[in-house]
Amino acid sequence: MILGRLTFGLLAIAVLSGLALAPFWSAARPLESLEALIGATPLGFWLRGVHAFSAWGFLLGTVAHLAEVLAKRTERRLRPIVWWRSVALLPIAVLGLLGGFLMRGDAEAQAALAVFREVSATVPIAGRALGALLLGVPGSDLAPVALHHAGTFTLLAWLLTAEHGGTPFPDLRATVLAALGSFAAAGLFPVPLGPPVAPDGDLLLGPWYLLGLQGALLDLPVAAGWLLPLALLLAVGLARHVDGRARAALLALAAAWGAGYLALTLRLLLAGR
Repeated sequence: MILGRLTFGLLAIAVLSGLALAPFWSAARPLESLEALIGATPLGFWLRGVHAFSAWGFLLGTVAHLAEVLAKRTERRLRPIVWWRSVALLPIAVLGLLGGFLMRGDAEAQAALAVFREVSATVPIAGRALGALLLGVPGSDLAPVALHHAGTFTLLAWLLTAEHGGTPFPDLRATVLAALGSFAAAGLFPVPLGPPVAPDGDLLLGPWYLLGLQGALLDLPVAAGWLLPLALLLAVGLARHVDGRARAALLALAAAWGAGYLALTLRLLLAGR
């Protein structure tokens, strides 16, 4: 499928641009290092934009391709274990992008880091250990976050995408198209950084792809931060194993989840004005 190949190409551009950015970023001084990259390094703002837009494109492409597979009812062509690993690509992509957001080190990233710690702590049995593994201990620098962003989640995303596509590398045509789109978007729409400390009374917003979850956490218990995504993944994953009304019900649940998520996102954005 064309969309799947393009998504793989976007992942390749995200990886390559991330490797180019790595020497400029400091775990001990994340915000200062990014400000220096943007302000003092030739085309630094553009390179950071390429990384951001290609990564966002990979997430959107993953969601769209998953919806395309379900709409065409081609998920049965995959063995069950391969299908579930393909579904797992969605949370892996989100966690990888979230790590990149936390690595900004500005006020919004610091607030998101605190929320991420609270959410992970509600996971039964291993929650606190999981939080320490992914985020490091409170008061430490962002080296663990960077390790999982650039290493664990990127490697898993590559392996699962390659398995789903049946090839270890994206084709040249898709990669060139992904590069051109990312280059153009980075030149037209600079990706800003937030302030080191939030002005009094301002609502701090997390990454755009988690605004719906942030809106839900305004009214629901903290555990909803992982229970709601788990419900969506189960609905999508189980759709492969059933037919008829049961499949339609699961897909309707996933669609309702998406509509509710969009509504919560809009609500949060309006509240932030």
